[in-house]
This record gives sequence, C-alpha cells and structure tokens, in this order.
Amino acid sequence: MSQKMKLPFFDVSRQYLPLKTEVLERFSQILERQAFIGGDVVNQFEADVAKWTGAKHAITVANGTDSLTLALRALDIGHGDEVITTPYSFFASTGSILLTGAKPVFVDIDPRTYNINAALIEKAITPKTKAILPVHLYGQCADMDAILAIAKKHKLFVVEDFAQSIGATDKGRQAGTMGTVGCTSFYPTKNLGGAGEGGLITTNDDKLAEKVKMIRSHGMPKRYIHDVLGTNSRMNALQVSYLAVKLPLLKGYMTSRQKNAATYIEQLRPLTDKGLVLPYTAEGMTHVWNQFVVRVPKRDEVQKALAEEGIPTEIYYPMTIPEQKVLRGICSDKGWTESESAARTSLALPIFPEMTLDEHQSVIAAIQKVFARI
Repeated sequence: MSQKMKLPFFDVSRQYLPLKTEVLERFSQILERQAFIGGDVVNQFEADVAKWTGAKHAITVANGTDSLTLALRALDIGHGDEVITTPYSFFASTGSILLTGAKPVFVDIDPRTYNINAALIEKAITPKTKAILPVHLYGQCADMDAILAIAKKHKLFVVEDFAQSIGATDKGRQAGTMGTVGCTSFYPTKNLGGAGEGGLITTNDDKLAEKVKMIRSHGMPKRYIHDVLGTNSRMNALQVSYLAVKLPLLKGYMTSRQKNAATYIEQLRPLTDKGLVLPYTAEGMTHVWNQFVVRVPKRDEVQKALAEEGIPTEIYYPMTIPEQKVLRGICSDKGWTESESAARTSLALPIFPEMTLDEHQSVIAAIQKVFARI
C-alpha cells in the first residue's frame, strides 16, 4: 500500500453499503407509519437481543452512558455510596457513577487483559461499597468467576460494562448476562454499531427490568403516572431498525475480527523479541476484538513512523481516569501502576471486519519495517 492509499482505522461505510437497500426500506416503512417511539420495531429488537445474548430482558436506551447511569439508578445507587471500578477505560464507566452522586473507587488492572484485577477488589471494599462495575475492555470479559464470588460474599451488585464486548464469552456465558445487570453501547464503531447513539441494558431480574423501563421514560409505569424520578432515554425506531438489520450479521463480524487478530498474532509474534507485546486471551474466554491493542517500546515514535507509512493507529487511552481533571479531589491520580503503564505504551491497530487482505498485510509489513529500525 502506498502512502497515498491511506488505510482507514475503521470504515463504517464498508459495513453499511451492502445493507443499504434493506436499511432504507426499513427506514421508509417507519417514516410512512410515523411510528418513531417504542412500538413493534423496538419491542422485536429487544426480544431478539435478549434471545441472542441469553438474557431474560434487553431494554434499549438512548446511549451507552445512559445504560450505565440508568442501571445504577435502578439499583438505588447514589450519594454516600461507593462503586468499585477500573481506572483504565473510556470515561463513561466512571462518569456514570459520578452522575448518580456515588463515588468511584479504583482498582488497578491485570496488565495482560487490561481488565480490572479481581485479586485486588476485596481490599477496596468498605461499608459504603454497593457495587462492582467491571469493564469488559477491548472485546474480552473480566474475570467474572472471581468478581461474582466477591460480590456474593459481600452482598454487592455487579454492573457489567460490555460496550466493547457484545458476543464475548466467559466459560460459555455471554458478556452482560453474568452480573446483576449489563450495559452496552451501539456507538457506530462498536462491534454492533448503529447509525448514531444507542444503548441497551440486559438483566435477568424482572423487577429491575421494570424499574429501568420506568426510569428511561420519565418514571412512568403508564402514561402520565410517575412513580419514580426518571428521564427521557428512549432509542428511536429508526436507530433500532438499523441495528436490527445488523444483528443477524454480528457473529460474522465477530468471526472476521477474530481471523484478523489471529493473523496479526501469528505474523507479528517474531517481533516480541524486540519488545512488542501482543494481546493475551485468558483461558476460558472468547475475545471479540473491538480493538487489537499491542504494547510497544517508544510508543509515540512508533505511532509516528507508522503514520508515515500510511498506517493509522489509535491510543486507548492516553491517560488513566484518575488523572483526568474532573477527578481531582475525589481520588489519588497516582498509584495505578499497571493502568499508567498501559496508558503510556499501548497502541491499537486497525482490525475492522471489512479490512482486505492487502490492507491487513500492509499493516503487518509496516510494523515489521518500523521495528527493523528501532
């Protein structure tokens, strides 16, 4: 690939174009009916996602952040409470805790999986702890057996953030179905990406599901009756219909990502002698590769050199969450050794399902070229 043929890091149009006719047909039907909020389209999609994941209930909401915030609110988590979570994630996992008025308590990550280190959780529990919020980062579940055992022992809720890991499994159990509640996002670059914002909550608890449904619609069990303080967080039928076209194709998207990851691992393994650290998949897990994140020496130098070769990369995430300005005064911004190391050394390579073989090989060749001179 020449420098003029720059590879995209992610190309959502390639996934959309084969689906364009069906998507527009569904949009047209909704526009003709003018049925945008709730109704059969939304109900059917929720039922289909519940069946796909194995959850008893799947409830659409406006976006991924709302899925977390509404789940915490439905669990009556708020001022004076603490929620244990990871310092290495997209900010929404912590932001949702703060939005309820609760305090995030951080536990460092396992350096191999980037997920919260379950062995450190119990030390962080206090009388104020109400829940554990693990993030299934990059496409792989956190150590849920250990987390669930701790939660059971201390009578805590478990709120799974599986925004990057829909379809991932832990010993055959689907992400989002193991804890008290699961929360995911349909942001366009997710493995199941929408045409804008969207989110979903999964749970096997009937009462919790009903409460989430009330909260997402101004606290109404029925029209004009308000039993709890709610908000407006409904995903509209146009967004849902777009996702409904993609849902049957999700396993295929996952398989393509897994093949791309396997090729990277096989062909880049010789570079581990030069300091490249490849991703690790824990025993009993299936990884769905929302991101393919490596560790590299001289990360910024390598990123710049790859850009000069026409290869885009991304840094997830350049700072830990406790280092963010908004967390000042709430927690220490130091001491999360493994998270800080990941923030300084990790680099994500393109892995989207529609990458061509030539594009994939161009990334590998560029990395080999760069590592030959560092």
